[in-house]
Amino acid sequence: MTARYQWLSVMLIACALSVFAITAHAQLDPPGTNSAISIAFSPTSPKPGDTVTLTLQSPLLDIPGSDILWEADGKKIAQGKGADSTSIKVGALGTEILIDVSVTTENGIVASAQATIIPTELDLLVDSDSYTPPFYRGRPLASAGTNLYLQALPRFRRAGISIPASALTYTWRRNGMVLGNISGLGRSTANLPVEHLFGIDTISVEVRSVDGVLSHTSSVSFSSRDPILTLYQDHPLYGIMYHRALGPSTFIPETEMTFTAMPLFAQATSVYDPALHFVWHVNDTEVPTNRENPSKITINAENSSGIALVELETTHATNYFLNAKGGWNITFSSSPGATDPFQSKDQ
Repeated sequence: MTARYQWLSVMLIACALSVFAITAHAQLDPPGTNSAISIAFSPTSPKPGDTVTLTLQSPLLDIPGSDILWEADGKKIAQGKGADSTSIKVGALGTEILIDVSVTTENGIVASAQATIIPTELDLLVDSDSYTPPFYRGRPLASAGTNLYLQALPRFRRAGISIPASALTYTWRRNGMVLGNISGLGRSTANLPVEHLFGIDTISVEVRSVDGVLSHTSSVSFSSRDPILTLYQDHPLYGIMYHRALGPSTFIPETEMTFTAMPLFAQATSVYDPALHFVWHVNDTEVPTNRENPSKITINAENSSGIALVELETTHATNYFLNAKGGWNITFSSSPGATDPFQSKDQ
């Protein structure tokens, strides 16, 4: 069976930027100078080794006409009149860089600010409990009525010491709204119901150290999928041919064959889930459902000719959003030849 939780790779790896301290002072001490300047970062979540653009912002001072000095760990990295931005390459995981910027205006006002950059890493893993058949290679995609499972895997390091994931605080948000019932210290996982078919959901998690010095926010956006019906040949010798889903038009070198349908991404524990309801039609005529396995249908084309149009509609006993439909044109042969059922074909 395919593992229920196939972690993907939405893996979002980034770095946290945290403002360690911001101070400002002025020689003439005019009102408001203590909050005269601030430092903005872009990107706000770089990876270790990324280049970060630092931008000076001030609602009070004349930045274009001021002399500006940028320093990193006490070393000058930029200087000049109106030099309101510069860039720096961040170091390895947990490496701290102290940024200092000082501004001297034309009329002699001096202001300064500091910030500390400490890169971290964060993986955000996503999965769903929607149904997928055995040996399915992909990740289960969320559909209405299923659940979305997320796990944040932070790697925070400071002063050469890794901070355990259980010692960090997690704030989960859905479309900007804080999910207080699943947020808190050590709450690195989230289980969320998928409630609708339309629109896009954005799930974000903000991870912070207890002292607030390290922080990072990552997010993932997704839209729920309609379940997809796939049809497989249930061979009398080899069983269900999971390696080859039937296409819209299929040739079967037999006069009788059993087929099994799989409702990909449906709200179901298995194809035998009693909540699933299957209705089969062959050439517009409803066919009685197999009571033991309603996802199967057997067609005998002996003394028949032409194409059999097989149609299936699948619904759910309580999830009214689930209404999947599929159709396949199947041609049977009255003169079976030697064929290899494991021969690769387009799916």
